Amino acid sequence: MIPWLTPWLTAMWNPLNAFGYIGVRAACAFAIGLLFAILFGRPLIQRLRSAGVGEDAGHSDDDEVSQAYLASGKSGTPTMGGVFWMSSILVTLLLFCRLDEPLVLIGAVLLVGMGTLGFLDDWIKFKREGGRNGLSRRTKFVASLALAIGVVTIYWALGNPETGYPEIRRIYSPLWKDFFASPDDFGWIGVLLFLGFQTLVVLSCSHAVNVTDGLDGLAAGSAVPTLIALSVGTYAVGTKVVAEYLHLPFIPGAGEVAVMGAAMLGATIGFLWYNGHPAEVFLGDSGSLPLGAGIAYMAIVAKQELALPLLAAVFFVEVLSSLLQIYYYKFTGGKRLFKKAPLHHIWQLAGVPEQKIVLRFWICSAVFAAIGLLTIKLR
Repeated sequence: MIPWLTPWLTAMWNPLNAFGYIGVRAACAFAIGLLFAILFGRPLIQRLRSAGVGEDAGHSDDDEVSQAYLASGKSGTPTMGGVFWMSSILVTLLLFCRLDEPLVLIGAVLLVGMGTLGFLDDWIKFKREGGRNGLSRRTKFVASLALAIGVVTIYWALGNPETGYPEIRRIYSPLWKDFFASPDDFGWIGVLLFLGFQTLVVLSCSHAVNVTDGLDGLAAGSAVPTLIALSVGTYAVGTKVVAEYLHLPFIPGAGEVAVMGAAMLGATIGFLWYNGHPAEVFLGDSGSLPLGAGIAYMAIVAKQELALPLLAAVFFVEVLSSLLQIYYYKFTGGKRLFKKAPLHHIWQLAGVPEQKIVLRFWICSAVFAAIGLLTIKLR
């Protein structure tokens, strides 16, 4: 809204033309997103608590984890905190993003779609006795798959010379500046490979954040360095001078996605205001699914899909440990590779204080996100 009002605001007072700059609007989106999350959070947490929307102490099939959960006093802590996290982002987008930019609209559709799916899952868990089961795995997978395919298909359709986004259809190497794959060169097979790869990026990242959301502040805090790095990345590819200097593809409109990233960053830090230990609210699927999908989408726009395991290393390692545990268990007839997965449970069961586990994961996230940013310059 503000970008459309900028000419009239400038006519009233010339310094207000600053809102025409992406950097200024990104800074405002961060600040307002953070403020709204804090303001929206308190009343919603109170309503969730009064409604009894809380985590069940018996949420885990593992007795040791359930006992640790009970001992930590988390039973009954409200979930569905993603509702006010998402609300803060959407209000901020309406204020500071150019809503006529297709890349912003595609990202907003993905966030809202994943958020709605997560909300339904959380709501069904709340309504069912015991709060253990929401949507079936098949339903969640099919719905998220359909949404991801729809979004990346629209993204692909946007990437042609007529629309001014030809670089969208390429996959770039995070290490070599002149090396990229152009699926267009391989006809329909290339198109299907591109769509399949981008869909995999969205689904895997969304699932990874969902898996990581197990300790106070772990998922949200680990996402902060990643969001910072990807906001810088989307700004770089959306600014012609910077893109040329760093030998990155120039994608008009990607800078507006940086404003969206700043809004997500502000809302995530605002959510941490209540999610830090001891947590007053949890993200739930209504927050973790869109957070992961949003991270994936920003990586796709910034052409850093192949660097995402580095930029989001904590989430990558967490979901990898979970997958390794599952498949090792199946192929060995019931043996376990780890004492418990995902990875943070190993230290939890070893008696390491929760705050220390979370802080170490935050540090690792910051280090790997910084290394990921460094590769952009080194390429």
